[in-house]
Amino acid sequence: MDRGNVSDTEETRKTVGMPQRSKEELFEKGHPVVRTLREIPNLVFAGQEEELPAAVISLKKLFTRKQMDKNHVDCLVLYKIAEKVLHILMELSQRGICAGLIDIADFYVNVNTGELQVYLTHPERFQLLHFEQDYEWYPEDERLFGDVRLFDRALQQKADLRLLYKILVASTKGNVKIPPKHTEADYSELFYRTLPDEWKQIFQEGAACDYEVMREMFRQYIEMEESFDKETKKRLDDKAERKARRQAASVEMDADANEKTVFCLIALLRTELEESAVMSRLLYLLQDELEIEAKMAHFHCQQAFVFGNGAIAVKEFAKYPSGFRCQCEQKIREYSAAEALLIAVDRMDDVMRDHKDCEFRLYVLADGRLENDKMFQTVISMIEKKQKEGLKFYFLAGEDSRCEACQKLENLMTSSEETLYKHTSKKVTSMLPDAGVGLE
Repeated sequence: MDRGNVSDTEETRKTVGMPQRSKEELFEKGHPVVRTLREIPNLVFAGQEEELPAAVISLKKLFTRKQMDKNHVDCLVLYKIAEKVLHILMELSQRGICAGLIDIADFYVNVNTGELQVYLTHPERFQLLHFEQDYEWYPEDERLFGDVRLFDRALQQKADLRLLYKILVASTKGNVKIPPKHTEADYSELFYRTLPDEWKQIFQEGAACDYEVMREMFRQYIEMEESFDKETKKRLDDKAERKARRQAASVEMDADANEKTVFCLIALLRTELEESAVMSRLLYLLQDELEIEAKMAHFHCQQAFVFGNGAIAVKEFAKYPSGFRCQCEQKIREYSAAEALLIAVDRMDDVMRDHKDCEFRLYVLADGRLENDKMFQTVISMIEKKQKEGLKFYFLAGEDSRCEACQKLENLMTSSEETLYKHTSKKVTSMLPDAGVGLE
């Protein structure tokens, strides 16, 4: 049968005599409209409840505080549920079926799967054809719909919009206002506050909104929330990884308490990608000297690296094997070298808080002119503050690094006769051997 003509004609609507038969008999006789309902995915009829997955839960139960916490329901989950519900409502609308008021308890959801699924049960309760429908009217519903017995397309759109509102604010109550009032029973007020202004305006106006427009809005906000979730998870994973590394380093220190640990963070401020040998020579000489010093002075050398003036990359603190020379692929981009220095100071701040009775060194390597912007001035002040807390600062530069920013970094250098690293820019470059491999 042509789906487009299922319920559009008066003749089709009167196939079964209305006054003599109940709605249940209408379903038993297989009326054309009922056969159309059976084509809609995730619509569960009487007697089919056993076919639902074991993990499903009704929205009315899911939206209680206990279940919300247990199932970790947040804005993203509510958006996904509402989008699935909207899909079912659109299927009904496309077939010309006005279901009337649908109870939120008739929706079931499986939140334990990778792809969230929503099911609508008891379609036999729908307003169908010319049958009058008994509703449980709430004061808020009466204000919106009056005492109507049957819904047309316009009223159905308003009813569907109110249903979506209840889902987005996770309300278990039949009578929920806009905005909802705070109760101890649910989180409705909290979720309403997080709603975007576009949705608040639609719900406050109460006017019918096109289904396609709402579906596109759901898709946009779901993508946005998923992006936020990924960024948050990445930050938490990075933080957990840094903590694990710090704990591992601490355990390693405790295993050999007789030898102190020196934390050396090397910040590479590259400016000329075409002449990568300059930075390679600076880095390789520095790491050679660190290995010699660690061997002669009997200490553990923990190294970390921050690559700047390109795509920022970070290698966390670790005890790298003898002969290790750090490399990292970079692409030059226009931004301040201060950003890399800021990351370096932040890493040093973390490790200085977590470890006591250790030595902390910050090495800054530059192969050209650096930008002396406002952020750079701020970072200089931060380095000076950390120096007062015990940080030792060293600056190694190429022969062409004679700018004002480089001079400020050189003025910060730790003064000590024991160190091998206090060189002028010209001396450093002249002492460096030729490096066969550039810093990729």
